[in-house]
Amino acid sequence: MSKAYAFCILLLVSFCSQGQSTAAESCQWPQWLQFKQVYIQDGGRVVDGYDKRRITTSEGQSYGLFFALIANDQDTFSQLWRWTEKHLAQGDISARLPAWLWSPEQGVIDDNSASDSDLWIAYTLLEAGRVWQNAYYSNLGFLLAQRILTEEVYSVSKTHAHLLPGKQGFVAKTGAIKLNPSYVPLQLLSYMQHLYPASDWAKVRQGSEALLLATAETGYSPDWIWLHQGRFDFNPTAPGIGSYNAIRTYLWAGMLSPKDPFKPSLLDALKGFTQFIVARSFPPREVNLVTQATTGEGPAGFSAAAVPLLVSMSEPAHAKTQYQRSQTLLVTTQDNAYYDNVLSLFGQAWYEQRYRFNLQGEVELQWQQGCE
Repeated sequence: MSKAYAFCILLLVSFCSQGQSTAAESCQWPQWLQFKQVYIQDGGRVVDGYDKRRITTSEGQSYGLFFALIANDQDTFSQLWRWTEKHLAQGDISARLPAWLWSPEQGVIDDNSASDSDLWIAYTLLEAGRVWQNAYYSNLGFLLAQRILTEEVYSVSKTHAHLLPGKQGFVAKTGAIKLNPSYVPLQLLSYMQHLYPASDWAKVRQGSEALLLATAETGYSPDWIWLHQGRFDFNPTAPGIGSYNAIRTYLWAGMLSPKDPFKPSLLDALKGFTQFIVARSFPPREVNLVTQATTGEGPAGFSAAAVPLLVSMSEPAHAKTQYQRSQTLLVTTQDNAYYDNVLSLFGQAWYEQRYRFNLQGEVELQWQQGCE
């Protein structure tokens, strides 16, 4: 047997053993083309039509940029970026963080920032600079990453820091800080830590690991949590509910590189969520972490978000079921299902092997392998 033939057989066995779709054999990404047609308007604005104001958020812009990178769609990426900087950062991302909420009638509605979106934008600009060899994007990503550290990171010790959800409103007079576990995809923090080893990104990664484990003691992750004097706790403004925010915690965890030494601990911490899906064949829409009571069936996007975690938990059959459920339930022809669609783009494209994150947090893109 030739070495080349043996290598091909090894690749085939590896691929089939994961029980995953072969849809990524082509670089064409129909779901992205549909999303662009329905949700990206006005020369680069991601519209959330579920809100009657037809809002745009920095979150939507950040996800759109990442999807454009996955699709190798440089024209749309450029449009999304120009719109984001012009309308959310007053034309200069080097001078300010993006505002998180905008509408056609009012312009910027709330100029507070959303740190998860800022992190995704910085990361995607840096990766676009690397992948497309574009120094302009790399420089913008660097400037935004530095501003995140300056304005949105809160240090709690010599070794631990946390990403505040925004630059304003998340530090109480008592010194308590309000945090969102879904705001800290560890692969993105690994990337920043690797790229800027002399900065505080390593502290943010350490603090985020502690946050993710400490808040998932019941096997589920909450939407919000307070940290005060070293103790994580719920209160009326963070009542111990895991739902539309927490679903992303499971998504990011599942997509973390299998070589990341922290991943086994994280998967073990989140096993309540996957055990529920294995038993019921759908994800819960809402979980009360205090009572562990669940409410409702998660929508299409929840199923898509669960797929990488199920694959990582060695549940390929259930991963396939959730992938198919997300395809069946997803409404793609109207612009009033933004969140379901972005979660589905993340989860389905990962399942189709259109992208992966390596140990350093770099994105490995299917189109880079030479397909047309």
